Amino acid sequence: MSSPKLLLSAETLLGVSRHPRAVTGEIMKRYEDPATLAAAFAQGLAAGADGVLAAPSPVIRAALTAAGRPVPTWALLPNVPAYVRDSSEAGLVGAAVKRVKGASPVTLARLGLTGMQHALGVVAGDFAGMVPLLLELENAALGASKLEGVVIAAPITDVALAGRHRRFFFHLTAFIRSRFGAKAGFETHNVGHLLFHLREWGITPDLVIGPVNPAGFMMKPTPARALEEIAIADFPVLAKELTAGGTLDLGASAAYAREKGVSGLVVDLADIGGDVSRLSALAAGVALA
Repeated sequence: MSSPKLLLSAETLLGVSRHPRAVTGEIMKRYEDPATLAAAFAQGLAAGADGVLAAPSPVIRAALTAAGRPVPTWALLPNVPAYVRDSSEAGLVGAAVKRVKGASPVTLARLGLTGMQHALGVVAGDFAGMVPLLLELENAALGASKLEGVVIAAPITDVALAGRHRRFFFHLTAFIRSRFGAKAGFETHNVGHLLFHLREWGITPDLVIGPVNPAGFMMKPTPARALEEIAIADFPVLAKELTAGGTLDLGASAAYAREKGVSGLVVDLADIGGDVSRLSALAAGVALA
């Protein structure tokens, strides 16, 4: 599959959003029923979305199962908010143990193989060696039947970026491709910084997802630098945070992002107010009503 032009994101369902709390709460309530979310996924694909960007959670897993057809899925891993919540109660080790206890025998077998391949890194506490184990558990929890790609969630990406951890990006790109037979991507809230360093390090993931919008919201280090890096990137860059937390018009922001050279759009359920039919105009590249 080539780079997606339009992804429907369910990231708001994790409970973390730049949209007002009332909007986030309404979206979470509307899609707390897996059947309703499954219908939204199906409607999004029918409207022209190339797939969904989704993190593992019980409702998303159930929705992917209830969809009645394979849903092209870009797994956003790990589910950082859930891991943070579990860690606050049981510590980092306890949060990991909780996931191991809930894993199937097949997942445990895969975890063992991945663990042996990264044993030295795990013993040494190496970030690049430990994350693959978490990806095994989180991908199994998502349960996607048609996995198109694995995208490392922004909090993990940006921690590695802050440490200038070249090996993390190099290793994870290769690991995702070989282990999951899927495209390897990184979500970031520091798109200019990340693109610069990936170019400097000679690392070419299959895509990067980062904020792009006319207000320059979250476009670090500056909107101008972010756009410069997007223009010269050797791999697709997809725009998220198009509405800057609901303060900008989605259609105008989509047109702006495309004009600035992004390869695709990531539209969250909150960006469209839960109205998945609005994706049809974005997919066709026409103005939204």
